[in-house]
Amino acid sequence: MSQINISPSGIVIEEEELGGFGGFPDKVYLISVGGDKYACNNATASDGQRLDGLATFPDPDEATTYMGLLAGLSGEIVSKSFEEAREIAKSKPILSCLFLFSGGHIVEIHFIR
Repeated sequence: MSQINISPSGIVIEEEELGGFGGFPDKVYLISVGGDKYACNNATASDGQRLDGLATFPDPDEATTYMGLLAGLSGEIVSKSFEEAREIAKSKPILSCLFLFSGGHIVEIHFIR
């Protein structure tokens, strides 16, 4: 069973930045930190709701950028289909969504609960 590492970073979701990417790609990249563990993050919606989500990226370069922004995060960048990533997130009761990061910002959110 996959596990998720939670790395709080105090991200506040800027509603005007959402939707600018055009949706989730069919293939996403995750950061595997070993032993079926993947990077995730939490963010605060504009209404104050806390969201815990699996960190996904449209390409390996975005995942590399993300690792550079979060000191101490390292791992192997792995490719998964969107559905595989969704199933990983669904298997974790604490997670409510998938985040798609681009340019160090959350640009799309896919809710699973």
